[in-house]
Amino acid sequence: MQNQNPITSQLPATGRINWRVDDFCQAHGIGRTFFYEEVKRGEIKPIKIGRRTLVPVSEAKAWQDRKARASE
Repeated sequence: MQNQNPITSQLPATGRINWRVDDFCQAHGIGRTFFYEEVKRGEIKPIKIGRRTLVPVSEAKAWQDRKARASE
């Protein structure tokens, strides 16, 4: 019997659980200034680990879904 880790079994296919700010911006076609404006407005809720600011994949997906609905 193979044990599955409940955390890793829920990871997206990429294995990524957090985006670095630069990677998030590049992947979503936005600049850092717009990213931090979205953070200030509460549209994106990043986390801090040490000095690094990260965006959880679940938060990135939620932000993407909200933007898609707003553009309809």
